[in-house]
Amino acid sequence: MKLAAPLLLATACLSAHAQMQTPIVLDGQYSARTDEMSLQIIGNRACFAPDKAQWGRLPRPAATHDAWFCFSNDGEARRLLRVPARQADNCGWQARARIVIDTYQPYVEQGDGNDMARLQSVVKVAQPNAIACE
Repeated sequence: MKLAAPLLLATACLSAHAQMQTPIVLDGQYSARTDEMSLQIIGNRACFAPDKAQWGRLPRPAATHDAWFCFSNDGEARRLLRVPARQADNCGWQARARIVIDTYQPYVEQGDGNDMARLQSVVKVAQPNAIACE
């Protein structure tokens, strides 16, 4: 019985270490879409699509679909990326950016869902462009 506590503690430490990730710098494009379909599928979230050459930097299983993720700290991400407020004459905003993320969590379940990551900081962000409604 005396071995159970140290073993449990060691397992907990390994689990915590596995969740801690080295920050990852990525170039790509953020989008904050407000069209009805996007809001139904991903909700009112800012998301990021890294450049294809950088997909290998993400700690996710090899997949046939494009790499993209939404921010788990959405309010802070919108502030750091300087996402403009929602406007009636467009369906959201997008811009190129270089960002630093951590705590990347791949979505591995069946069905609809998406990867998530915490935006740690923004190195640079371009002026946002309005996304036209279709």
